[in-house]
Amino acid sequence: MFRRNKLFFWTTEILLITLIFYLWREMGAIITPFVSVLNTIMIPFLLGGFLYYITNPIVIFLEKKCKINRIIGILLTLCALIGTIVIGVVYLLPILINQLSSLINSSQDIYSRLQDLVLELSKHPAFQNIDVQQTVQQLNLSYVDILQNILNSVTNSVGSILSALVSTVLIIIMTPVFLIYFLLDGHKFLPMLERTVLKRDKLHISGLLTNLNTTIARYISGVSIDAVIIGCLAFIGYSVIGLKYALVFAIFSGLANLIPYVGPSIGLIPMIISNLFTDPHKMIIAVIYMLIIQQVDGNILYPRIVGGVMKVHPITILVLLLLSSNIYGVVGMIVAVPTYSILKEISKFLARLYENHKEAKEEKHLSE
Repeated sequence: MFRRNKLFFWTTEILLITLIFYLWREMGAIITPFVSVLNTIMIPFLLGGFLYYITNPIVIFLEKKCKINRIIGILLTLCALIGTIVIGVVYLLPILINQLSSLINSSQDIYSRLQDLVLELSKHPAFQNIDVQQTVQQLNLSYVDILQNILNSVTNSVGSILSALVSTVLIIIMTPVFLIYFLLDGHKFLPMLERTVLKRDKLHISGLLTNLNTTIARYISGVSIDAVIIGCLAFIGYSVIGLKYALVFAIFSGLANLIPYVGPSIGLIPMIISNLFTDPHKMIIAVIYMLIIQQVDGNILYPRIVGGVMKVHPITILVLLLLSSNIYGVVGMIVAVPTYSILKEISKFLARLYENHKEAKEEKHLSE
């Protein structure tokens, strides 16, 4: 009944997800101190794991196909990774900072254009009964108040800034350490478990761990490659169209593409807002171009690169994104779907164990 009735299945699944997030939020005051301690360790750990799943295929390729010693392969891979970062910092970072600065300065023009648009609309008969001038003045005050609040919060939270700076330094130092250890010993973890803890693995837990590792590796490497492709295509398209701040918008599109289902749409928002009043013609062309790219990505690139490893219903994805964004923000939106898929695989594994145990018990009872 549970498996055949899809409506009942998805309703129950969504309700369980909502209940878990609700309980997590209600227990926030209790677990917050533990979470703050774990975040200091978990963030570089997760970043190191993320980079491990991206770089490990390269190390395996050098080891198996090119017959290069694993340690030398790791050194070559790390040198390539560091070289890529250095090139990005030296060549792309100045351009990115320059474009961001220009974008921030031009945001004031966007706001003034919005005011002019509102004043033009006020002349329409449908808006005659609305005091648009007063509304615009209130908006202007709100805009100034927002900027003042931001400045006050920055100046009044020097301790928080120092704490964030220390945390950032620790993350920068610890992430490469975790990555090196993962590359050196990550492939030894499962064989070590099979020799020790899982020596008599009657439940086939090693198969589950292998499946989960493959799923995570394929998902992380797949979505990363897909995000880079989308970012590059966006940059090429925006540059050809002649949009300002093409690099900023392209990087944002690539990063937003890491968010399942809604990420591509989110990636268009800054570009649309920045060009809606300044150059709407180019903005429309860019939107059409990115919609075509998204169709190609959704129907050709993403299925081939990532495959069907994340078999999650779209409604479940939306609920996960809404709840995780409310608790952990953008990071929560990125990790929600793969985390849910992992927990789902573990739950299915436990359910199969229970069913096998139940069937074995019934067979034993019948034989007696």
